[in-house]
Amino acid sequence: MKKIFPLLFLLLLTLAACSNNQNSADDQTLTVYTTVFPLTSFVEQIAGDTVNVESIYPQGADMHSYEPTQKDMISYSDGDLFLTTSNELDPVASSIAETIKNDTEIIETAADINAEAFLESHHEHGHEEAHSDEEEHDHGSMDPHIWLSPSLASDMALSVKTALTELSPDNADMYNENYEALKADIEQLDEQLTQISSDPVNTDVFISHESIGYLAHQYGFNQVGINGLSNQEPSQQELTEIIDSINAEDIPYILYEPNVTSTVTDVIRSETNAEPLYFNNLESLANDDPEDATYQSMMEKNIESLDKALNNK
Repeated sequence: MKKIFPLLFLLLLTLAACSNNQNSADDQTLTVYTTVFPLTSFVEQIAGDTVNVESIYPQGADMHSYEPTQKDMISYSDGDLFLTTSNELDPVASSIAETIKNDTEIIETAADINAEAFLESHHEHGHEEAHSDEEEHDHGSMDPHIWLSPSLASDMALSVKTALTELSPDNADMYNENYEALKADIEQLDEQLTQISSDPVNTDVFISHESIGYLAHQYGFNQVGINGLSNQEPSQQELTEIIDSINAEDIPYILYEPNVTSTVTDVIRSETNAEPLYFNNLESLANDDPEDATYQSMMEKNIESLDKALNNK
């Protein structure tokens, strides 16, 4: 029995040491909360296993109506970093940031992006057949979906890299290398979008809500949103005009977003021959999206749908 006790004691010491080492490793892992899926994806790709990252939005969530619980807020305040687009573009994130600002580092990754100037700079790039801005719903500078533009997404990714580097300077080289690879992928998305929009058959793209305003302006087509920017449904007269336009132009496809639910879209499906195409506005992932999805893989799916809508494929 005397020999057993020293062995047990040594075993307990070994287990305690392993536990302490594990806790030390865990302490070095940053906890990052993000808003929209692209920011989550950027953190994962740039920082790898040096961070634990989680989006505040559950799967299938609509950022226009999401409200965090008090328990959620406590979790966010315990994080090392909270990444948003900007207070102007995301009022919910702005409210969260105001609550946790004394406990957590908060970075607005799109704070330096002038969305209104971006839209204006691409205003003249549209095709002549496209409707004028007065004929479209107003998506203006308050359209939050800036990440759907690869060039703006690249700017956001740079902000993510900078924020992570400041928190973990020892990993700066790895973060920069991973960011450069991500940036190259995003540039390829821009090339694909430029190619599919260079000579489209259709210049009107119908979508379940106004989320592709930046894409429309940058790549020269016209967005026609069934629901408005904040998912407000059209009036009966507006709905009739949308249905008439789809039938008159013989529009082959309508882009449907998984986090936008509306009885109006069912009416349009029954009153037109347009086929539904999946398009994720990337506010959040849908339940059916792959667990290993990245910003790039989801945008490639979106580009395939947009290509069909523009070119009758």
